[in-house]
Amino acid sequence: MKFNMKIFAAIAGSLLLLHSAMAENASVDVLASFSNGEKITTADFGAYVDRRIDLKPTVRNFAGAKAALEEMAVTRVLTLEGGELNIPRVGERKDQKFDDVYAHAVYQKLVPQCQAPKGEAERRAYYDKNPAAFTLPTSVRLSRIILPKEAKIGNEAPGLWLFNQVQLLGAGKIKFSDIAKEADKVYQIDPQGDLGWVALDGDNRILKALASANEGDLVGPLAEGDFVYLFQINGKKPSAVLPWEQAATFVESRAVSYCRQQEHNKMRDKLFQKYGVKIIDANIQKMFDLRNN
Repeated sequence: MKFNMKIFAAIAGSLLLLHSAMAENASVDVLASFSNGEKITTADFGAYVDRRIDLKPTVRNFAGAKAALEEMAVTRVLTLEGGELNIPRVGERKDQKFDDVYAHAVYQKLVPQCQAPKGEAERRAYYDKNPAAFTLPTSVRLSRIILPKEAKIGNEAPGLWLFNQVQLLGAGKIKFSDIAKEADKVYQIDPQGDLGWVALDGDNRILKALASANEGDLVGPLAEGDFVYLFQINGKKPSAVLPWEQAATFVESRAVSYCRQQEHNKMRDKLFQKYGVKIIDANIQKMFDLRNN
């Protein structure tokens, strides 16, 4: 068994920092702020997630919570921008701080329509000029253990239990599949063990840690959101541009989806700058820490 001890040591140390952070009593009420004095609070966040049931499964970790918070901030700046542009609102929603319907109407007016390339020559020209649109992210063959922070396994906290399992794994006394079987007795909502090939196409500290690891490495234990994780990298494929022969069949749809993604990002960045949006990562993490304390 090959270990990335640098990653393991750094993450083990982060568990100690986590316990320290959980002991802090600092207010985490404000998750995002605007230059006009507005704030997005934990109460706003909870109410929004309760209303948007599609978000509930995704906000159980830091990355999902931050993505939902960013969505709330986008909704709010679009609402503010719509007011400046005198775009009318429906009467019953005028006082709604996070009006998704109105925000979408404003978005449609601000963002240009994306057009697909037509004909073989245009499709090939688009492919050649936009390699990023057809770049496959780094992917890994991944095994994972996931345990709730508040769980007990073998009368131990999950972080400590996983730390001890890593020692046994390194000594050749157990296999990763053995850890998965024990973890599955405690938590069954998400799969334990082999996840198959996973694309590392996000931007959070777990994915960054996995991207920097090599085949055969262990990553963790790592606390994130409501959970503690342990990962094993069983294979790795580097990022690569999809060959034209494979990309040719879906250039039109990819051109439109990639354009929409880029236009959304430009609009978000422009309005976040205009309205001075600041998302407070530390308070997102503390929200989880205090909830699990």
